[in-house]
Amino acid sequence: MAENARIEAVKILQKLHLSHSYSHIALDNLLRKERFSDAERALLSRLVYGVEERRLTLDHMLACCCTRSLARLHPTVLEILRVGAYQLLFMDRIPVSAAVNEAVKATRSLKQGAASGFVNGVLRALDRKKAELWDTLGNDIAGLSIRYSCPRETISLWMDSYGEERTLDLLKFINETPPTVLRLNSLRTTPAEWRAFALQEEIAYHTLPSLENSVVIEGGIARRILDKFGDRYYYQDGASQYCVAALSPQIGERLADVCAAPGGKSFTAAQEMQNDGYILCGDIHGEKCDTIIRRARELGITIVDAVARDASKECPRPLHGRFDRVICDVPCSGLGVIRRKPEIRYKSLSEFAELPKLQYQILEQASRMVRPGGVLQYSTCTLNPAENEMVVRRFAAEHPEFTPRILPITDCFTALGIEPDWYITLFPPVHGTDGFFIAGFTRNEDPQ
Repeated sequence: MAENARIEAVKILQKLHLSHSYSHIALDNLLRKERFSDAERALLSRLVYGVEERRLTLDHMLACCCTRSLARLHPTVLEILRVGAYQLLFMDRIPVSAAVNEAVKATRSLKQGAASGFVNGVLRALDRKKAELWDTLGNDIAGLSIRYSCPRETISLWMDSYGEERTLDLLKFINETPPTVLRLNSLRTTPAEWRAFALQEEIAYHTLPSLENSVVIEGGIARRILDKFGDRYYYQDGASQYCVAALSPQIGERLADVCAAPGGKSFTAAQEMQNDGYILCGDIHGEKCDTIIRRARELGITIVDAVARDASKECPRPLHGRFDRVICDVPCSGLGVIRRKPEIRYKSLSEFAELPKLQYQILEQASRMVRPGGVLQYSTCTLNPAENEMVVRRFAAEHPEFTPRILPITDCFTALGIEPDWYITLFPPVHGTDGFFIAGFTRNEDPQ
């Protein structure tokens, strides 16, 4: 049996900051190795994700109640304070006494007993002053940054790109718990079978517009319940499902997915093709290609193949013009999936400055694989025009052999109050998906 969930949360948070890895990976690894009750799993997950999401907020509030610089605290003590502060500020159902007392106990369990009185004093002060501290936060970018724990430069980027109203909606959304979103494996089940199962298990859910095989579960759900449905589903956010719907793959076609790992879009495309045709997946890592093929076979998909290849390098001549549709879902900054990977928000935008160059190289090389009359589709899971609109507009200007293609996902445009166009940004508060960008092209037919 693992230790107290609060102590485990402190340990994970320490490891994250030392290794700069992602919280969902560290948490999944622990939950697979250790035995927790459903309540312990829920608390542990909430604390790890919550502290990561709200780090700027927590550190500001703690600094206002602390007589020492946070930078001079022992890393373990700082994480104990963050875990305690998160409970005081964002978990109303946990009594103040429990949050503070458990933090004090954690100092002793984690060999920081000398700091027990300090931790108790800081958290007690925070509880007394929290209402006042919230009230002092302004509505300027500095205040919004602390209130929503989002760096100022990202807020400025969104303000300039999408306007104040949409930015405020995004800021409120990035700290919400992401829903569990599934794609039903249409090779092995039907929406009717899912409805019967959901009724039996008392699962509340809804589907996304125009995606009959999507399932958005309302509220949390234990994995053991979903396991009863077997291999008839897999996890896939609605944005990726809309991406495949926009591509509109047809039975018997040849598809290429040039940056395919972990393979979800290819799996969904294969089902839309009724497992009839051919899909070539590519990834720079050979082991990920092996995983794609294994997972495809587990889902009953036989038309997927995978090869290790750097999609930014020269496209091999035998692949030129061989595919009816090509998916180009490029590496990106990930600003559209912050609520699933909270660590992304703390990266400086300067770290992503070279991405558009790489993205354009991949798009250019992928375009060579499209046959005349075929479809090329570009996508990212970020909310950054430099990686989205600017990349595809440059491609359209420099490649007259391609024509922008109106995307066949009308409901997504309707939700934004605009007419269908050749590219679209999916916004979490509007579409109920991750943040995402999709653009489409058609290769012109050869002149007669």
